[in-house]
Amino acid sequence: MTAYIDEDSSHEPWAVWENRILVRASTPDEALRRTNEHLAECGSEYTNSDGVLLRDMVVGLTSLIPIYDELEDGNEIEWIDHTGETVMDMFERVRDNSSLEAFIIPERAAHQRGEQITEAN
Repeated sequence: MTAYIDEDSSHEPWAVWENRILVRASTPDEALRRTNEHLAECGSEYTNSDGVLLRDMVVGLTSLIPIYDELEDGNEIEWIDHTGETVMDMFERVRDNSSLEAFIIPERAAHQRGEQITEAN
């Protein structure tokens, strides 16, 4: 049995990815149905070149966000209400370009790909 099924918290960390997909739908119910149809096609099991058994599986949804406009360059796809926050709170959320998600490979993901991770002191 796997650590996931056994709920064994002592297992080695896994590579865990959260993927976002787009679905075209007219209602939230249709979006959920279509999303679940896509997810039903996901999942596989294979042995990698190191002889390690890998499973690709869907655990569930973390969000279902409606996009109201056609996807075109510059269109808004999401907004978050930060009513009550101070200007300083806003500045604390602003990040340097190199720390934006698109430029970061999480340490565990890099390690899973077989890259050597070293620490400099």
